Amino acid sequence: MIADLNAAIASGSRHHGIDVRDGKVKNVVDAEIFDSLESKSWALKLTFDVVLTLLKVDQIIMSKPAGGPNMANQAARRPDGYDD
Repeated sequence: MIADLNAAIASGSRHHGIDVRDGKVKNVVDAEIFDSLESKSWALKLTFDVVLTLLKVDQIIMSKPAGGPNMANQAARRPDGYDD
């Protein structure tokens, strides 16, 4: 395929590419191929990354407090640590 693509480009036409559906070198304008497989795969990878990040953030927000000091008691105390 690469040799065929190089031969097509060497003939003077800049509009040749590989059609991934059948693996043949074609004129991409005539075949109406206007984007590459690489750009589609990166778009999908980045979309999945965004979705997973949102799910992680949502899981952190929705998680219950994990015990520890009582927050109500801490809010009622004075900042210097002494109770009235």
